[in-house]
Amino acid sequence: MIEIRHAKASDVEAINEIYNYEVLHGVATFDTNVRSYDAAINWFNAHGSVNHPVYVAEDKEDSEGRVIAFCSLSTYYDKDAYENTVEISLYVHQDFRSLGIGAKMLEHILNYVVTKTSIHNVIAVITATNEASIKLFKRFGFEDGGTIKEAGLKFGSLLGITNLYKLIQR
Repeated sequence: MIEIRHAKASDVEAINEIYNYEVLHGVATFDTNVRSYDAAINWFNAHGSVNHPVYVAEDKEDSEGRVIAFCSLSTYYDKDAYENTVEISLYVHQDFRSLGIGAKMLEHILNYVVTKTSIHNVIAVITATNEASIKLFKRFGFEDGGTIKEAGLKFGSLLGITNLYKLIQR
């Protein structure tokens, strides 16, 4: 059983471990350098507002309550006109993928967006080859905002990004 809850500062190390795995082994992030703990704390502290939360999925069957996924809403662009638009990030620990955890996290945060925020548009920027994530977000009503080919270079390959968006209706 998993519990989805607001992240706490004590979760940052686990969040960073999940994130840094993708930095080193995956293409879900275009970061190519491992994020330090101090940088992770700064990232976490930048997510303190109602429109910019961080949620974690905690494995309640694990005796230590292991964090196995996280989802965040971040500033889309640091310009006033984008105040009600956010970028969503969703990462699941490599040992817990394909178990429906990503879907539970996405459902939870979208319910939060509708009921607790002033957000109007949620944008997901997904590596174009990540068909599973694109399919997941589209299942939750995200629409295709276009693909930009060869936007980033990682592991010697030029990778595109697919932009998906969901307009929030209240």
